[in-house]
Amino acid sequence: MAIERAQGTTRRKRSLLWLLILLLLLIAAILIYLYLFYFKPKPVTENININQNVNQVISPNAPATTTFNNADPGVLSDLQATAGNPQNSQSQENSAVLIAASFAERFGSFSNQSDYRNFQELDQFMTDAVKKWVSQYIEQLKKAHADTNVYYAIETKAISTKINSFDDQAGAGEILVKTQRQEFNNTIINPRIFYQDLQLKMVKVDNQWKVDGAYWQ
Repeated sequence: MAIERAQGTTRRKRSLLWLLILLLLLIAAILIYLYLFYFKPKPVTENININQNVNQVISPNAPATTTFNNADPGVLSDLQATAGNPQNSQSQENSAVLIAASFAERFGSFSNQSDYRNFQELDQFMTDAVKKWVSQYIEQLKKAHADTNVYYAIETKAISTKINSFDDQAGAGEILVKTQRQEFNNTIINPRIFYQDLQLKMVKVDNQWKVDGAYWQ
């Protein structure tokens, strides 16, 4: 009888031990579940360099996202305001310089997916001779970048101006515009940046300064 009682006591201890083990496993499982689904720390967001050298092909039907397809209307407004009010507080010389700088930015910015309309919008600020030359220049650009599936664009910003010559009485002058240009070739990331001067020959027609010659140097 004593042996049976001892065996019974041993079985109860084993049962209690297994029950305790199962209870601990259950508690551990609950804690792991709570940690994973409720107390899981938020992942640390890395600072990604968006300027990494990755080519992004632009669809010809994609909406315009750069200043070349949607030329800045402010530039044209500046030109019109300056040309339309030549006798304001600014001198004729300053008026010609402002027109030259604004003209250079718009003249030097275009894309093969915008039908080169920047040039056409400058018609009123060009002499007939320059208009004729620009029409030929547009055709050259269209041939050079005929495949509109390959996005090509250039954006130009005027940095400074220099008056090489100016004669208000004669209505003639030459102004050098230094520019910074960005070339996008089948990508809108990491454009090629270069600097180029634009020599502008200015003449006054009907009391309005116009470009009578444009020469990239």
